[in-house]
Amino acid sequence: MGEPDPDIDPAFTIISKTKPGLFIWRVENFKLVAVPRESYGIFFKGDAYVIYHAEEVKKSSINIHIHFWIGLESTQDEAGVAAYKTVELDDYLLGTAVQHREVQGNESERFLSYFKFRGGLTYRTGGIASGFTRYEKSIEPRLYRLKGRHNVRLNEMSTIDWSQMNRSDVFLIDLYDVIYQWNGHKSNKYERLQAMQRAKQLRDERINSTKINIVIVEDGEESKMSKDELKLFETKLPLKEKNLKLDQHVNNGNREQHENDDDDDLKTERADAAHIKLYRCSDESGTLKVTEKKAGPLVKNDLDSEDAYIVDNGPNGIWVWVGKRSNPKERREAMRNALGFLQKKGYPKQTKVTRVIDNGEPVEFIALFKTWSDPNQQKGLGKVYTQGHIAKIVSTQFDASTMHSNPQMAAATQMPDDGRGEKEIYRIEDFKMVPYPKNMYGTFFSGDSFVIQYTYKHDMRSYTLIYYWLGRHSTQDEQGAAAISAIELDKKMDGAATIIRVVQDKEPIHFMAMFQGHMIVFKNGKRSGFRNIQDDNENIDNTYLLEVRGLHQYGTKAVQVDLRASSLNSNDCFVLFTKSNVYIWCGKGSTGDEREMAKIVASSRTNQEKDDFWSYFNGGKDVYASDKRLQHSELVDNHPIRLYEISNASGKTTAVEIPNFTQ
Repeated sequence: MGEPDPDIDPAFTIISKTKPGLFIWRVENFKLVAVPRESYGIFFKGDAYVIYHAEEVKKSSINIHIHFWIGLESTQDEAGVAAYKTVELDDYLLGTAVQHREVQGNESERFLSYFKFRGGLTYRTGGIASGFTRYEKSIEPRLYRLKGRHNVRLNEMSTIDWSQMNRSDVFLIDLYDVIYQWNGHKSNKYERLQAMQRAKQLRDERINSTKINIVIVEDGEESKMSKDELKLFETKLPLKEKNLKLDQHVNNGNREQHENDDDDDLKTERADAAHIKLYRCSDESGTLKVTEKKAGPLVKNDLDSEDAYIVDNGPNGIWVWVGKRSNPKERREAMRNALGFLQKKGYPKQTKVTRVIDNGEPVEFIALFKTWSDPNQQKGLGKVYTQGHIAKIVSTQFDASTMHSNPQMAAATQMPDDGRGEKEIYRIEDFKMVPYPKNMYGTFFSGDSFVIQYTYKHDMRSYTLIYYWLGRHSTQDEQGAAAISAIELDKKMDGAATIIRVVQDKEPIHFMAMFQGHMIVFKNGKRSGFRNIQDDNENIDNTYLLEVRGLHQYGTKAVQVDLRASSLNSNDCFVLFTKSNVYIWCGKGSTGDEREMAKIVASSRTNQEKDDFWSYFNGGKDVYASDKRLQHSELVDNHPIRLYEISNASGKTTAVEIPNFTQ
């Protein structure tokens, strides 16, 4: 093993450059000291930190972000060490990371998303300079103010006193044996829900958690608490002082004034940029020069890989873009130059600053540009693919637990489990739910509507999904009856189920997975006189053609198509049922799972059909789709799954991304 690099801080040696991970260090006496994992998400206001986060976005592809966090009460020296160590860590990673400067109370959405696992950030008073050398769980009473909708900040107040509180927020009074949640009468439902989750977390982290009570207190209803609860509450917050100190607090302007408190929280998380400008940075003469290049809108062609640029997005933050052919000095000093720009502009010290590198831009940066073309982006239509029609998938055993631990995968596959739970199926007949024969499960008719009650278990708990499936040719009355029936079924479960509307040909993967590759959709339906296929009746068509669609066993179904050669294509498998024979026709571009479902018949291949095969088709043998593009083996879509919140609460429609989202 080689000798360690003397220029690299030993604290960084725990990092694997090829694996995802989250590491946090605190600046202590001008050195980095690792923060215990159980204390991730707790930040002292008097300290500075360095945070490393790496996530896998595609197979064998890692996105790395380095943040240095500055508490509002930290010293300039501590902040300087954190900034310097961030550059040092980036050098260790060969300059591939995105660097962020985070200031207490104005952190980026990305940074906040790292700590959702513990309910958000917690700001604690004090710091290393005040003697806080360990992250110990103290029994000292504390008052916390909670802010945020998706990403929560829990801010410890300096004292437990009414003067620290207001009627527009939610506060937690942690007296160790009892945790009070005080809801200001103007606080919103999001804050109240998040506060309850944080209170439960504070309780569950303690050894005697079963003996700790959580008491919900509504503003103005404190007297409704039990005698003992009220007595303990008043030892810290006497009710006789409440109105005087709360009113004084508001009148002194210590609380932001707003008419709509929901909108206030939106403004906290969504500061609108009044303008956006691009500046070019150059030190060709040995002195840094920053010159304005243009005002928005910006396009990617405005950036030159020979230079470094600053994107001024006003209150939303400053971005430094470093071209891949810029000189080493510009690359190393990019963050320092941005901080100088911040001071020159007179922007608040808590303004976010981020450094990105050429060809390694995060989506937040790309979103600032009106147009952004990727160097590998296809020109024109390129190779056109259709979901369900192209990829060759290697079958592997499904692990349902990964759906709960990986929300990105769950969002992409829409799979809460592997589809092997219990199901009850009903068909809508005369506008009522009629139990469907179990031997018909998986068989649907385009002229009908169905209701499926599906139950699965996770972590010893049962969950219920209620699907209502609408055939393409079912009537509006039947579809309405299916929707009403699903709602009534949910009411019988006290509203505990999740109702999902499914339209024919738009089935989510989990819906098809419930039938393990044996879902078949026939034409017609009961209402239009179609009889059950198991009936031995000569009036039923003896000859019909099914097309097998799907990429894998969890998302495969067969659909009846017209009995014509033009219905075939070389990318799928088809099954032809006749009175005396069953033919399986597999296109050259069909997947292994499609062939498995179609009961592979080696002799039934494209261009190897027997003459009598074509005799059952109306019009005989004819031209069918056989484009070689359909046989391409690449996956359909490598685009990462992203979640946005759409709102018009502020009077205009906004879309805000929620990074690292969970249910």
